[in-house]
Amino acid sequence: MIPSSVSFLLLFLSVFAPSALSDPRAQRAALLCTNRTVSSLSLRQVFVTNFVAAMDALTPLTTARQHGAVVKGSGNVTVYAMGECMKDLSQSDCNVCLAQCKTQLLSCLPFQKGTRGGRLFFDGCYLRYDDYNFFAESIGDQDTTVCGNSGSINGNSNNSVGASSSHIYKANALELVTNLSEVAPKNDGFLVGSVERKNVSVYGLAQCWEFVNGSVCKKCLADAATRISSCATQEGRALNAGCYLRYSAQKFYNNSTDVTISGNHGRRSLSKILVASAAAVALLLVVATVVFFIRKKIVTRRRERRQFGGFLDRVNKSRLNMPYEILEKATDYFNDANKLGQGGSGSVYKVWSLYGSNRLSEVVVPTLEGPFPAEEACRLLQIGLLCAQASAELRPSMSVVVKMVNQNHEIPQPTQPPFIHSGSSELSRSGLPGYNFQPGSNTQSSANTVTESLVEPR
Repeated sequence: MIPSSVSFLLLFLSVFAPSALSDPRAQRAALLCTNRTVSSLSLRQVFVTNFVAAMDALTPLTTARQHGAVVKGSGNVTVYAMGECMKDLSQSDCNVCLAQCKTQLLSCLPFQKGTRGGRLFFDGCYLRYDDYNFFAESIGDQDTTVCGNSGSINGNSNNSVGASSSHIYKANALELVTNLSEVAPKNDGFLVGSVERKNVSVYGLAQCWEFVNGSVCKKCLADAATRISSCATQEGRALNAGCYLRYSAQKFYNNSTDVTISGNHGRRSLSKILVASAAAVALLLVVATVVFFIRKKIVTRRRERRQFGGFLDRVNKSRLNMPYEILEKATDYFNDANKLGQGGSGSVYKVWSLYGSNRLSEVVVPTLEGPFPAEEACRLLQIGLLCAQASAELRPSMSVVVKMVNQNHEIPQPTQPPFIHSGSSELSRSGLPGYNFQPGSNTQSSANTVTESLVEPR
């Protein structure tokens, strides 16, 4: 029992201790949406499809290397998308930050209005999409500066700078952002640092996006440093198309290789002692919690043995899991034809896939062909796909649905449901069926050809 308890304790500490110190910094700094929209309803459907595909294609890239850029579609409905995390974040924090960033970027209303471009700055990551190639862009018309008190932004005013020290703090902040903007382009486009003088500290971070480097990065950060110097507050952010610059009275970054310009060494030593003491207390609490739950589990097992006797051992030894060989035979060796769905919308995925290949009648159970003709069932399923479209504007009202069911209204062609990867459906190969679906019909209308390009940094 002792060895297993020790193993469990080590596993617990290795998994949960780092996560307790993580911070994805998923706080919104600014959301900037363009005023350009896709006016045509038919083109908007294509644009929405390309937008969903672009967001979906970004995930594996950012998961592998914390940055990525993709191009989806062609013509005037092409979608360019880019996502990147701050380089001091861990991979897990990066994934959390970008996941929340994708959700909030929908506030630009790409589905409802067909907004052609939007960018979202989080303190830990950055996400942007547009209808033109902006990947190497450094400065743009929508660049902005966000100034504010650290207490009002971070929800903690304990580290506020007093009025008597404000001029010292501003001088330190100006020195810091100047140094960061000059050194970061030479340091792979990223640098964190601090200035500590006369017991007044300021911390900062500068980063150029992966596709903005060299002289372009230097130009972007120089512009950011000039604009952020106008902030007369404890915290400032310069948010450019090609870079991000921030300073604060609180240390907000995770990188341990920060550059300290000057300061009080005694104060830093005291801070290190306090941090080490706090970490030791936290570790002690974690160990005590683990020991408590292990002991509780042991007591519970002993009580169960006394209560159930040999019956509990028989249940534990019984094989309730299905053998792998049976799964292979039941699914015809995991044939795609037996795939029932994907993700949380399995039924929608299955119907949409069959609809795209003119095999919607296969959804109908053969035993129901008498009282439930396949043609009637296919009509109802097509109406259901109309109600599950990604754009809420395209979904029919209930009164229109009733008319469609009673065959008093034409059934239009449905568009793709939300967040179903176009590559997983047969639509990309066979096109979309015509307006009034007839089982077995070969009538098809033209479909949007989605192209995909993965953009690599220079």
